Amino acid sequence: MHIRRWAGGIGLRHVLAIVGALALGALAPARAQSRDGPGKYGAPIGDVFYSNDSDHFEEERANLEYLFPNGLGVGTSIAHYSAPGWSATGRGAYGLYYQHDAKQTVDGRLGVMDTDGHTTVTGTLDYMRHLTADTGLGVSAGRDVVDSEAGIEKGLTYNSLLLVFDHQFTSRFSVGVAAGALLFSDDNTRPLLRTRWTYEVVPNSGLNAYIKTRTYYDSNPDQGNYFSPRWLNEASGGVSWRTAVGDKAVFFVNADAGRQNLPDAASNIWSVRGGAQNHRSRTVQWQVAVETTNNRASGFAIGGSSYRYTSVTGRLLFPLN
Repeated sequence: MHIRRWAGGIGLRHVLAIVGALALGALAPARAQSRDGPGKYGAPIGDVFYSNDSDHFEEERANLEYLFPNGLGVGTSIAHYSAPGWSATGRGAYGLYYQHDAKQTVDGRLGVMDTDGHTTVTGTLDYMRHLTADTGLGVSAGRDVVDSEAGIEKGLTYNSLLLVFDHQFTSRFSVGVAAGALLFSDDNTRPLLRTRWTYEVVPNSGLNAYIKTRTYYDSNPDQGNYFSPRWLNEASGGVSWRTAVGDKAVFFVNADAGRQNLPDAASNIWSVRGGAQNHRSRTVQWQVAVETTNNRASGFAIGGSSYRYTSVTGRLLFPLN
């Protein structure tokens, strides 16, 4: 869901201030084992997001939600997009549903978004069924705004549908696969295949090595509305590490590098992500993260040969018991 700037805007310093406030959740007392969901009286949830890139395109988003004890909820969202000499805003409202248990996870939302005068139905559904202790099968679907400058001005949208498979082959080796397609409203269809291969380097250390791949094909490429080459193949390898600091917080970081191939060029790609979240034993759940990459396929911006994209995210879920 996307949204808009209010009262002068939520620039980077405002997002960082909100992220800092979310981190205060670490000071909340460990009242009970976290249920990863609403408490007896529900849960307010807040999300903030900020990104910019080397094309000077900025996106600012904030969501405010309330999740009832039965997993149903309501939310509202605002967004602001800007580039030199240009800006646009969006606002919307939606209903949501959240369920996590030993057998399955369901996370969905459905609502209406108005972006720069274009009104459209938007939503997401992520469903995963745990067939066995080692195997999960699910689906990820969505409809949203194409958040590039041209996409917002023209009111472009996309629909996505992916089948998701995850299997733990051994206690230290797992593979995840997502396959499906994106259908854009500018008559472009994008079949997509993504994989991630993960190996725990040292047992119970939080240190993992991974390889990830992405392949897609655009049926109507290079229209100038967003990054859409005729085809794209890429593969990266990296490491990730998670470590707990007592019962207060968990720190995480990952970094990878690889190669991206396009019809007319090939280039080196890299990404780095790091952040912190509170310990799972604590009732209040929060997370903050920063990510930066030179991969143009990370979003919809067209970008150039020296492209760079950076984002900051924050989330707070406060169960009421």
